[in-house]
Amino acid sequence: MGLLLKDLEQNWFSVKPIQQLTVELTEREALHDVNYEVRSELGNRQIKLAIDDFGTGNSSLSWLEMLHPDVLKIDKSFTEAIGTDAVNSTVTDMIIALGQRLNIELIAEGVETDEQASYLQRQGVYLLQGYLFAEPILLEDFPRWMAEQEAQAQ
Repeated sequence: MGLLLKDLEQNWFSVKPIQQLTVELTEREALHDVNYEVRSELGNRQIKLAIDDFGTGNSSLSWLEMLHPDVLKIDKSFTEAIGTDAVNSTVTDMIIALGQRLNIELIAEGVETDEQASYLQRQGVYLLQGYLFAEPILLEDFPRWMAEQEAQAQ
């Protein structure tokens, strides 16, 4: 994580508005490298911290308490359950309620149907990712894709 901060110092901070940056860590792997000092440094620099794949790792609730993330990304396994699996759908509702109660921004991953998108929006989750909106693209293709989206919006 120290290398990340050093890289950001050299390559991001001088050219980009800091408020646009969110460091996304997966609950299954990278969170183990984050400690209070690193989280404090991110916060001091106004860099958001997102926990990816929330609900699929070993210690979800302890990470919330320790790191005070700005964003929780609801794992696609919970999104996929909307309308099909009563147990996982209930867990999805609980994750949403927890995020809202803690005033944490929520992003739902793996949204593939209008039904899923509508349900999530009714529950107060307005940031959605998935094939319903776009397929994954290579970084070098992103500027062209963005220009196409802006042209369609006009």
